[in-house]
Amino acid sequence: MNLFCSRLTKNLFAEDPENEFRIKNDTERYRKGFGDIRKITVNGEEISSGEIHFRLKKHEFKFGCNSFMLGEFDSTEKNQIYAEKFKELFNLAVVPFYWSDLEPRDGELRFGKNSRPIYRRPAPDFVLDFCEKNNITPKGHPLMWHLWYPEWLPKDLNKLSDRIEQRFQEIAERYGKRIKIWDVINEALTWGPTALHLPKRHVEFVFKLAEKYFPAGSTFIYNDVTYRGFYELDGCYTPMDMLASHLLRKGLKLDCLGLQYHMFFRSAEQMLNDSAGGINYYNPSRLFAIMDQHAQLGIPFNISEVSIPGNEENGGEEYQARITEKLYRIWFSHPANTQIIWWNLVDDTAAHALKGSNEGENLFKAGFLNYDFSEKKVCKVFRNLLKEWHTDCTINYNNSGINKFHGYYGDYEAIIKCNKGTFTTNISLLNGGLNQYNLVFS
Repeated sequence: MNLFCSRLTKNLFAEDPENEFRIKNDTERYRKGFGDIRKITVNGEEISSGEIHFRLKKHEFKFGCNSFMLGEFDSTEKNQIYAEKFKELFNLAVVPFYWSDLEPRDGELRFGKNSRPIYRRPAPDFVLDFCEKNNITPKGHPLMWHLWYPEWLPKDLNKLSDRIEQRFQEIAERYGKRIKIWDVINEALTWGPTALHLPKRHVEFVFKLAEKYFPAGSTFIYNDVTYRGFYELDGCYTPMDMLASHLLRKGLKLDCLGLQYHMFFRSAEQMLNDSAGGINYYNPSRLFAIMDQHAQLGIPFNISEVSIPGNEENGGEEYQARITEKLYRIWFSHPANTQIIWWNLVDDTAAHALKGSNEGENLFKAGFLNYDFSEKKVCKVFRNLLKEWHTDCTINYNNSGINKFHGYYGDYEAIIKCNKGTFTTNISLLNGGLNQYNLVFS
């Protein structure tokens, strides 16, 4: 452990009984619940006793990653390894909808699986087939952003507004039923009017478009950078909370906030002395205070893009693993959080760099896997967390008694053994659900 890492994470790893109590207590309180088996009927006859085994198949909470390298490697074997690792670790995949790459020329929509390849931009149809085959929840990212913005777009604001609306309509018609979670707009608080022409009040404009074209029941997210989501703290008067409050007062369908968490600092000095106050990002008390503040909006949030460096300048693999474990425990325990999305699964495949290079965001080695697909320590830590946050239990059922099981919220396989035989069914234990079940078999 070097001096830089010790200073940077002194609060994260400090002995703190109060925060440790909150993590443990709130994980039990908000991530788990009871299911009540009221009656079991086989061929019209209620059984009096039996044994029921419950196994969690998929968390209600979303543990995700971007899918930008799905099918992007130079051999079938490598692509198979990537797909296997992905489906083993994650239950949510971020599907790329960056406009300049999804429609590189006006009218050239790269929706289909046979679309011409663009690095880190697998076609949505290809990713969705993978998600649906493996019971992985897809999330579209982003519908609107002032970066990765096609150069061919019209400069006239009226024509531009029409073209943006066309994009929303085309995506909704093709994917509205297959993707229910969307980053409607990305990083609007980092946009300046001199940077690019955009329609007046473009954030409101695109949320209205999303509600106009996408099905009811879709989840619409506002997503922004780490500084906006995880540093500023001043009662309710941060730019992100103010923007969210404004959208909600306008009656717009803002369902969730996306809080990025990229620890992209080029040096120890920058991290420790940056005006953003790097040490504060690794302070549990401050993290809880910020999450509590966002939760006061009355909508959930998600930790939308996570990059914890594993390069030697930032402490290497060991420190990446330790930091990640502590942060995941903090984030998972908060009742308003619905997702944690790691950003890049494999090292040297990040943004602003060639595959396999040490440039751009590759510099930070912030993946779960090395470039040769071997597992890093951080991946093993994450596996252990998933094992810990798992339910596999058995109850003895008696129709004259109380028949409840306790577990993490999510989808379960239930195997019932009784005098009529052995039967298997699926049930969902939902946060906020009634969670009372009458099981009927024939």
